[in-house]
Amino acid sequence: MRLIDLSDEKGQIRVEFGGCNMKCPYCVHIHQPVKDWTVDELVEYAGKSTTENVYLGGAEPTLQKELLPFIEELHSLGKHVILKSNGMKPDVLRNALCFVQGFVLEIKASSDDIEGIMELTGMSQERSTKYVSLLNESLTIAKNKWLRIWIRVIPEYVNAETMPRILPDLEGASELMLYQFMSNPDFDLPFKGHNEPTPSWREIKELGEMALEKVAQVRLVGERGKMVLKR
Repeated sequence: MRLIDLSDEKGQIRVEFGGCNMKCPYCVHIHQPVKDWTVDELVEYAGKSTTENVYLGGAEPTLQKELLPFIEELHSLGKHVILKSNGMKPDVLRNALCFVQGFVLEIKASSDDIEGIMELTGMSQERSTKYVSLLNESLTIAKNKWLRIWIRVIPEYVNAETMPRILPDLEGASELMLYQFMSNPDFDLPFKGHNEPTPSWREIKELGEMALEKVAQVRLVGERGKMVLKR
């Protein structure tokens, strides 16, 4: 299994996998080195930790061929697993359903903005259209458990005009997280001329308030720290 990072801190084991089936031009993971670990090595690491919570993220965990056996092993150890995904492998999410505590899925833009999705993912029109279908399937599966939907707010694609078209996809999720683009240099590469936090915190908060129509809780993350909005 290919890893970017492995850590055990803040009450959570974080396993950050390398490799992705998208080519997002703002993604830092594209340039990060990876290291190979076996399932046995990872299970041994997790088994030695008193931490119950395990977050599987990184670039795209669902590409790892041994992900499901690893998740099953974590479950057998009594770990509470949260699986993050871009949603392009709904079958993996379906098979993991009874072994995980919940999911984190990303929405990049309104599902009808195929041109925008092409720009954001570096994929062809055909693959971007297929991605929308696969993401919808993954969202339906994930809503059977705890689900955080997260959105990287790049203002050309996610704004007050496009948010109403995104809202229907949020319904049934446990919470939404809105992340202010470029507010953490470890997360983003400059894109579309943006090289500092954008949009404004006020706009992030307004988008969060709009989202409360469909979700009970919205987490805002950005240059001002964190904020939680509730109905």
